[in-house]
Amino acid sequence: MTFSVSDFNQDVVNLGKSSSKTSAVGDTLANYAKYLSYRIYNAAGVLVNSIDQTSSGATFGSVSDRLPAGTYSAFLAASKSYLFASGTGTNLPSAYFQSSPWDDTYYKRIDFTVATSNISQAIRLDRVVGGLEITLQDAIPTNVNKISIIYQTEAAGLYLTNKNNFYTESRTIDFPLTAADKGKTNSKYFAYIGNVNSSSSVVIRAYDAANGLISEKTVNNVRCYANQKTLLTGTLFGSTSTNPSSSFTVTVNPTWGPSGTPITF
Repeated sequence: MTFSVSDFNQDVVNLGKSSSKTSAVGDTLANYAKYLSYRIYNAAGVLVNSIDQTSSGATFGSVSDRLPAGTYSAFLAASKSYLFASGTGTNLPSAYFQSSPWDDTYYKRIDFTVATSNISQAIRLDRVVGGLEITLQDAIPTNVNKISIIYQTEAAGLYLTNKNNFYTESRTIDFPLTAADKGKTNSKYFAYIGNVNSSSSVVIRAYDAANGLISEKTVNNVRCYANQKTLLTGTLFGSTSTNPSSSFTVTVNPTWGPSGTPITF
């Protein structure tokens, strides 16, 4: 069996008794990911094989395997960051992919039966993370050395079987600033978010060179969705920046592209 993934479009190929192949057209997988993880389980939930690849390998994106007749579930995940996959034996319900921090990550579960005749199946890896984009409308003061975004309820892992995620306490994303960043308005800060199943509080902080807190604001009930971008827009250094919390209306951009209507904080 050979799974060949060259991008995240789809193509129809054959799956046979002793081998199968999935392929795609267009750009190469290396343009979107540096790591590829493959796990395959039989009908009893027993791990049959696992393969991990990096983009530096000559066979990156092509996973070869040989299987006897039977029913299987294959799980593939690709990301720009290292993917750790846990789960062996018969514990498929608790097996998961994990990345810390999350980067652009794609996933697919493929259920199929290996028999005497070939079958056709379309394969597409789908983005399973969301995007959080924060725009600070006011000018960045000259004494600000770092902007930190704290996502309070971030996913620690992604279950193989249903793409649901489980949580860690929080994740902090730091954005060190350069001299060129000082004085700018409408500065944008972006992060990939693994928790696409529930809302979280987002804390935005500004620090000086001695790591002293200059300003802070908390936005509650922020929800990220798979393959969508959630936008927060507001001021951090204005007269309201000493207020530790802010009410807002949640809207998301349903396409992974230009900014839509922002959340105001």
